[in-house]
Amino acid sequence: MMTNSSIVAHDGSLMVLSVCSNFPTKNRPTHGLFVARRLFKLSSHLDLRMLVPQSYFPLLRPRSADEMIQGTPFHVTIRRMFYLPGIAKHWDGWWLNQVVSHWVSSMPNLDSKNTILDAHFGYPEGVGCYRVAKRRKLPLFITVRGLETELMAVPAIKKQMLEAFDYAAGIISVSQSLKDMLIQNGVDGSKIRVIGNGVDSDTYSLGDRHASRSELGIAQETKLIVSLGNVQRRKGYDLLVEAIAPYQKNRNFSCVILGGINEAGTMASLQSRVEQLGMKDQVRFFGQATPDVVVKWLRASDMFVLPTRREGCCNAVLEALSTGVPVLSTPAGDNTKFVTDGENGFIVPHDDPQSLHRAIERTWDHPWDPQSISRSVHEYTWDGAANQVFEYFKERLSR
Repeated sequence: MMTNSSIVAHDGSLMVLSVCSNFPTKNRPTHGLFVARRLFKLSSHLDLRMLVPQSYFPLLRPRSADEMIQGTPFHVTIRRMFYLPGIAKHWDGWWLNQVVSHWVSSMPNLDSKNTILDAHFGYPEGVGCYRVAKRRKLPLFITVRGLETELMAVPAIKKQMLEAFDYAAGIISVSQSLKDMLIQNGVDGSKIRVIGNGVDSDTYSLGDRHASRSELGIAQETKLIVSLGNVQRRKGYDLLVEAIAPYQKNRNFSCVILGGINEAGTMASLQSRVEQLGMKDQVRFFGQATPDVVVKWLRASDMFVLPTRREGCCNAVLEALSTGVPVLSTPAGDNTKFVTDGENGFIVPHDDPQSLHRAIERTWDHPWDPQSISRSVHEYTWDGAANQVFEYFKERLSR
């Protein structure tokens, strides 16, 4: 459970070298905010440096110069990582190993006794960092965030991840369900600690619904559903479209989906189905949005709906609840930890648009208390998450 305890004083005796390709940059400012927020808080504890590998292939993405990201409380370096687009994904760990190795080698005075590698995602980051850590005899920590569930079904990648997990000094899972998955695949449960994500309650806070609607151009009488997350099959937007199909003749109904396009095929299929239903004016895809825009849509909404098929610890669910919006989602990840039926939303079965529609119908007229909904997740803070990570690092390193 996250706490509201404050960050402790900086401990310069420990250096953490974090690696994650999913991190905000100038060109992708909303990419991997959940990674950045935890690391921002963690950097108050210790000396932290960050590597952001960015894939390039000469014919598609010419190599550009390495760069530093300014304005962060720690050093963030972007380095280009060669990869083969769309094929031989079991080689990605090797490509990442190369760029991490060069980055670590650029630190000639590195104290191996007080330095750890901190990989975010089991693959390719976990595997690439494992190879470097093993050669240099560095302790390794890996954070598992959800992608690993699908990758366990790829034998060549699963084998590499299991080797990395076996070597790791500690594994952080953002949900209990992910920890259970790792144990089922043979990972030592004693080295796995569940530390969920936090929520920025200063940004995702209660606001004026009428003012938000006026600013966004939404009529006060409109029934508005908002959903948030990159457009990909696992988010379940196809189920959402089917669930709201009965509203196709209701001109006072609107559904807004905020999220970048991860799968062009999924986006094309969704747009085709929306057009087939005659709901082009009612279902709108707004693309990637910054937090200040997201919170306006949440404040304007009647409910947040995400029939996701797989999650780790869903940031969007936490953000919607913190804004005081009832959440309708599936039991994916740890959603049932955050959503209680009738109190701050409803949990609906997987892949069941009929049940989702019935839950939406119940939600319109349910007597929700926005303040109570918001308070339900205020204990989950990024300060608390960072404190837990720092304490876990120390605990595992002392063994």
